[in-house]
Order: sequence, then C-alpha cells, then structure tokens
Amino acid sequence: MVKKIIIDTDPGVDDSMAIFYALNSPEIEVLGLTTIFGNASTEICTENALRLLEIAERTDIPVYKGAEKPLKSEYRGPGDFVHGKDGQGNSDLRPPESTVQRETAVEYLHNIIIKNPGEITLVPIGPLTNIAELLLYDKSIANDIKEIVLMGGNAISEGNATPTAEANIINDAESADIVFSANCEISMVGLDVTHKVFMSKEEIESLGQFSDPRSSHLKKILPFYLEFCSNFLGKEGMPIHDSSAITYVLDRSMFKTLSYPIKVETLGISRGKTWMGIGISDNEGGLGERTKPWENRRNVNVCIDVDSAKAIRLILERLSY
Repeated sequence: MVKKIIIDTDPGVDDSMAIFYALNSPEIEVLGLTTIFGNASTEICTENALRLLEIAERTDIPVYKGAEKPLKSEYRGPGDFVHGKDGQGNSDLRPPESTVQRETAVEYLHNIIIKNPGEITLVPIGPLTNIAELLLYDKSIANDIKEIVLMGGNAISEGNATPTAEANIINDAESADIVFSANCEISMVGLDVTHKVFMSKEEIESLGQFSDPRSSHLKKILPFYLEFCSNFLGKEGMPIHDSSAITYVLDRSMFKTLSYPIKVETLGISRGKTWMGIGISDNEGGLGERTKPWENRRNVNVCIDVDSAKAIRLILERLSY
C-alpha cells in the first residue's frame, strides 16, 4: 500500500535531496510540503520548496508556508555557512513561477489529517514548530496522525549544533518537547544513525551524472554542502541526515530502535538535548521522582543503528532515475 506523507521542510541542500528521493519512491505519495525556518528563513525555504517541485516537474504538489520563528525563543539564524545564503549552495536559482497556497501550514495539516484519519505520516525534517503549533491548536489531532517520522535529535551520540544538541531540535527546543509528548506513534531518526549513513565523495558526485533536471540541480548544490561536511567532520564525504527519515518510511527493517519516551531539555548548556527516560510500562519499580519528567509520555522508536550500506544503495538507486 502506498504511504501518504507530508514533508515539513526547511530546504536546505540535504532537504532537497530528501524531497527528490521521496518523489522518486513509488511506495510514497507526497501529498504536500509545509515549510519552516531553519537552514534559511521561512520565506527563502518556501521559495526553495516551490523551485524544487518545479525542477522535479511535480507542481501538482502544493506548498504551504509555516512558522517564521520558534514558539518561545528567537530564530538562531540561517545556516549560510552550511547551505549557502540561498539555502541551495549559492546556486542562484531563478524565482519560482508557481505560488504558495493561501492556507497556512497548520491550517493545511489540520484539515487534511481530519479528512484522512489514521492515514497520513508527517515527516518533519526541520525544526518542529509547525507540528507543535498543530498539536497546540487541536490536541486531539494526534489521535488521527498515523505516525510522525522526524529527522532530529541525538539519544546516544553527541550533537552537531552544540556538543549536546542536534540542529533541528535546538532551533526550537520547546516545540520539539511538545511534539515528543504527542499521543501518536513517533520515530526519531537522529544523529545516532544519520552519521552512520555516510556517503563518500564519489558516491555524492555520482548523483549529478544523470541527464535529468533533478540530477543537474544536485550537481549544483551538493559541492557546497559536501565541502562544509568534510571540513566539519574531518573526513571527505557527508552524512545523510534528512534522506534517512525517508529511508525509515520506506523500510524500517534497516534500522535498530530502542523504545523509550523522550524529553527535550529547554534550559542551560544541554538545551536541545533529546533525553531518553523510562516509560510508564517500565516504571513498576517505583522510581518515582527520577521518572517524573517523562511521566505520561508514550515510548518513541529511537533509531540507534542502521544498515548503512543498504540505506546508501537505496538512496543512490532512487536518485539515479
């Protein structure tokens, strides 16, 4: 059965790759894109989403503009040094010809989920503000969400935005904590696995060797991101963050998961850290105060390992046609 998904995104070089990957996967139906700040401003990310769909010749897929700042804090600013000032590796794309929808991201998400209860998987691959605002707008909506598969967090590994936090989570830690408290199935595809799905320079360059507009676009934007990742990590190549969430949607058997509730730290030097706790079903030993921060939270599927070779093969295969 084809899986209906909505990608909540801040495109972003790696987001662009993930969007093309999803569009090239027949097991997935992308119903829409909702946009968020993160790798660039929401305005730029919305334009990028429209451009990417034009490049992919999929302007039948609607784009909805989301939040322009975090729920309770200030926007930390764009990742120009990672993705370029335009979020697309400084590739100087022409303005989009298509236009964003009139509905806001939250209005769209609410309406389409209500009309399709239990059928839609949300795949946020940026900060989680839009999803948190949806849950605040209608707390019962979680009952109608099939699953949230998010790219973000770090349960065991170190962070990439700070020593303790992953970038998407720290960009709106308060919203992330709201999302992890939702009463629906949640899977966290974080740095514990995305750093293991590591593509070599040769594999990355192969994505730009095909005679289609998507491949041509990846050829333009990937070198900027590759250079940053190689310098940041001290080895040539790049981890595959956002596309790993799409891989999980396609075939979760590639991943090893732990089942624990998640609490997001919102204060101090560990702001943005996704802490695993002890779930209600594990709390028969009377640990009391030790487990209170995770009280009444459902267990999350926390990805901690992945068949990286198989995951990379699938991504390369899907992006080669």
